[in-house]
Amino acid sequence: MDTKEVPLRTSPNAQAKPIAMLTPGASVEILKGSEWTLVRYSGTDAQPRDGWVPTRTLGARPPEETLTKELQNENAALNERVVQLEKEKVNLQQREQKLSEQFSKLENDYEKLKTGSANYIALRDEYESTQTNLAASQETIERLTQENDSLRLSQRVTWFAAGAFVLFCGWVIGWVTGRHQRKRRIIYF
Repeated sequence: MDTKEVPLRTSPNAQAKPIAMLTPGASVEILKGSEWTLVRYSGTDAQPRDGWVPTRTLGARPPEETLTKELQNENAALNERVVQLEKEKVNLQQREQKLSEQFSKLENDYEKLKTGSANYIALRDEYESTQTNLAASQETIERLTQENDSLRLSQRVTWFAAGAFVLFCGWVIGWVTGRHQRKRRIIYF
């Protein structure tokens, strides 16, 4: 728009009745135009009005005041976004720090596990051989226990048989000597 007020007219000629006065920098919507342009203007009462203005009074771009307000609004929105992004950046840095610490701890734990697992194979082999030796020892102990029990039994049987033999021998000797003494007695009687 031009720098002075421009009348918004009911028809496209200079003698038509003005329905409103457009202030410099007022925003309008262009509907159609050539020498005169049909525009829609929302004034202070916020009711849109359609009217005609000379095309030469319209600017090719929005007025500086409107541009300034738009840029200030955009700047304020961008400043708010910068504040949000700064907060997000701080949060992400803290999270990165925390994750880095967790990663370091996990890496240390992994290294400890790796070094500990190097001995694992040797310990496993030793464990398996110990298990084998233990099983063999238990079998030997069981076999020897059974042999010991058998030997005790056979020794008892042997001693029992020896005792029975001695008893039998004593009985035979007693019988033989007793018979011999009876024969002598018979002679003396």
